[in-house]
Amino acid sequence: METRDRCSLSDELVSYAIGECTEKEKRLIDDHLASCPSCRQEVNELREAWALIPFQIPYPAENVDVPADLKAEVMEAIFESKEKPVPAYVLSWKQRIATRLEAWMPTPHRFVMAGMAIALVGVLWNNLQLRQQLATSDSFQPAQVVQSYTLQAPPHAYALAKGTAWMYEQGNKKKLILHLQGLSPTQGSEAYQVWLIHDGKRQNAGVFLVDHQGTGVLTYELQDPGQTFEGIGITLEPDAEGTQPRGKKVLGT
Repeated sequence: METRDRCSLSDELVSYAIGECTEKEKRLIDDHLASCPSCRQEVNELREAWALIPFQIPYPAENVDVPADLKAEVMEAIFESKEKPVPAYVLSWKQRIATRLEAWMPTPHRFVMAGMAIALVGVLWNNLQLRQQLATSDSFQPAQVVQSYTLQAPPHAYALAKGTAWMYEQGNKKKLILHLQGLSPTQGSEAYQVWLIHDGKRQNAGVFLVDHQGTGVLTYELQDPGQTFEGIGITLEPDAEGTQPRGKKVLGT
């Protein structure tokens, strides 16, 4: 879970978010939020969480308002747990809220509100965890081309065939992107197959077909980002099931 540096006004953000601060405090915090993105984000999270706490719970004969200070206590208990440990002699937030509920609600309804409070914690936890995962996800890291390859037709082959390949690196992932042109259309079950060549051995890197203009594209993600190879070869195979080349070579580095 992410941690944030605490500002001097962090303790007042709960009161600000729920509209319980004084006019002077509100102006002070407004000025602070204009220059503190961390506190702005925390205020937004507090307001989202505040909106999730029900203001009323329906009963057969009447509606009972949830005390604002109880809701504030739930909020403070949730968000303080991200920033500082609770000493062993202090009641946990669950115990504090349970004690408040006993004094406020009839026995049959305590579990309903306690369940809602715990469900709220779950929603906030999942939200924060998702943000953490997205922040560290490879999809949010910049991609860069670390190497490019030119593929040419071998001697006495179809001279118009050519291709280019790029090795992309993004976080811990590597992908090989191939763009081929001028290849002959396939017949029946035929398919073009890509091979990565290392120490004279060939590893299958996928199959592809071409359009009516002889153009084909293939993307291959390396299972091992540390994998190396010295060359790329493309063959025209009788089918897409081969584990070693059986057809003629049409392009290579």
